[in-house]
Amino acid sequence: MMEPIQQRIFDALAERRPDLADMYRAAIDQLRVSRGEVGARTRISYICHSMREVMNRIITAMGRPIAPAVKPSTSERVQQLPDLLSRFPDLQFDVGQEIVPIPRDVAVAMESLFKAAVQEKRRSRDDVAALLTDDGNTAHAAVSKWIESRGFFVKWAHIHDRVVPSAELPSDDEIKAHIATFETLFDGVITQFFTARQSIEDLLAEINDKGDAA
Repeated sequence: MMEPIQQRIFDALAERRPDLADMYRAAIDQLRVSRGEVGARTRISYICHSMREVMNRIITAMGRPIAPAVKPSTSERVQQLPDLLSRFPDLQFDVGQEIVPIPRDVAVAMESLFKAAVQEKRRSRDDVAALLTDDGNTAHAAVSKWIESRGFFVKWAHIHDRVVPSAELPSDDEIKAHIATFETLFDGVITQFFTARQSIEDLLAEINDKGDAA
């Protein structure tokens, strides 16, 4: 059985994106599974993968506007660097100087990469602010808390290059705390959304009643 807040969130997601509702329920179900029944690291990965997908897709699911993607992306720009740097095999950055002279083409590529990274980070905060705030306030504490929890799920969704000792794995209480952050913040969103929708439906019903009476 889900908690009341979990049921509200599941129902809201099921109405708009059933696949996200299933992802959310999967995370809740896995969190109830004993660590002895499923490998601890695998279980954490399953939970965090599900929550990451929910938090990444929920903005568009709720019909909130999102900023245009940065093109080319930072990852695409990074992929271009080896070919560029191969043109300057003698180039060194760590030469023990405060100012390092570099070819103009390299400087332009680095500036482009830095600007794209800043834009992507700003875009992420803008999108979250559009979901959680009325005025798109990216400095709101709720935006920072959302991004912090999403970052936690992103970190633990993947198996790392090394085996993580059990002592370094997040505890159930830590995972629950980040899920609770998501639930508390999103519950506010859906409460506002459905309250507004009910108000609109009541207004339309009143208008229709007046039209019928005429």
